[in-house]
Amino acid sequence: MNSILFEPLVLKNRTVPNRFLAQAMEGNDGDKGAPSERTIRRYTELAKGGWGITVVEAVSVWETSLARINGMILKRKNLDSFKRLIGEFKKYNSEGLIFIQLTHSGERSGKFSEIVTLTPDRAGPRYLSSDEIERIKDAFVEAALLAREAGADGIDFKMCHGYFCGEMLRPANTRDDKWGGSFENRTRFFREAVAEIKSRLTQPDFIMGSRISLYEGIRGGCGTAGRDEIIEDLSGMIEVIRSMDDLGMDFVNVSAGIPALTGAITRPTQSSKYLVYHQLRYAKTVKDTIQKENRSLKVIGSAYSTFKEEAPLIMEEMLGKSYVDLCGFGRQIFADPLTPVKLKQGEKINWCLLCSGCSKLMAAQMNDGCIIYNPYYRELNRNLKV
Repeated sequence: MNSILFEPLVLKNRTVPNRFLAQAMEGNDGDKGAPSERTIRRYTELAKGGWGITVVEAVSVWETSLARINGMILKRKNLDSFKRLIGEFKKYNSEGLIFIQLTHSGERSGKFSEIVTLTPDRAGPRYLSSDEIERIKDAFVEAALLAREAGADGIDFKMCHGYFCGEMLRPANTRDDKWGGSFENRTRFFREAVAEIKSRLTQPDFIMGSRISLYEGIRGGCGTAGRDEIIEDLSGMIEVIRSMDDLGMDFVNVSAGIPALTGAITRPTQSSKYLVYHQLRYAKTVKDTIQKENRSLKVIGSAYSTFKEEAPLIMEEMLGKSYVDLCGFGRQIFADPLTPVKLKQGEKINWCLLCSGCSKLMAAQMNDGCIIYNPYYRELNRNLKV
């Protein structure tokens, strides 16, 4: 195909071979925090699919606050396993880039783990002290340096979907220390972490960006104007994006919602599929700001799995009109990890049916994948129903 979908893109000083991005989708199949054989096989399949960028899923910087019981953790003791994952990926896709998404689960931690909160009036979760937040920030810095040591081409500093760094940004974060209240304090965590990472990196080609939820759909959440507001007001999150650019970050991956609370915004199903147009609008809003202000951040759009077989046409439109620079697929990478290469070669693609089967497996803390096209996950789902 001679299409903009397969045109290269310069990101920082690296070349992305096409405009397909495999989003961070949690397979919940790690081995005591390290990538397991199943994890490595999943990413090997994505490598064979020829995605321009592949993002390794929600890798925690903190060992005691995990969203998935078999989630991955990037610490030095697991470094060799991450080196192997990236090495195997590069064998099959030497041109594509691979990032590691760094996270802390905060209030989205599982019941098997420690659930912690930024706000003192939340019943149940343990309230984090100012010093603990400082240590978590140090853990993000250390994990970013380990990601580079593992051979990753970059990191996604996760600030989306209700996890710790997204909680920080909310107007509802009214802590009375340096980590909450004012916009400056609410953005302090990521600003200081990113600045320190950049100061300690010796490789000029390492790429840094963040996936954000531009609007979470909760009172006082990201994309609102105050702790008691629910109406969408994107001005504060646009300021976050300006801060990202000022820090010298390279991309913003625009998402929305909180899967556990406002999931129809994040990943529309068949019955809510038209909510996906909000995702397109959010990405265009960000891109308009960047172009108008002559900023350099590249914009990645989300939720393209929702369009199923129409996705290539929507991609062509969004890319052709310069509304986005790359298009991100989540559920589709489970349905068919070979999507880009199949599309390029004119082969039949297994399009995601938006059945939410993968989400049900994830909620049940089981290995996560497509229950329609993959027999292993189909059997897991069958046992789940029993």
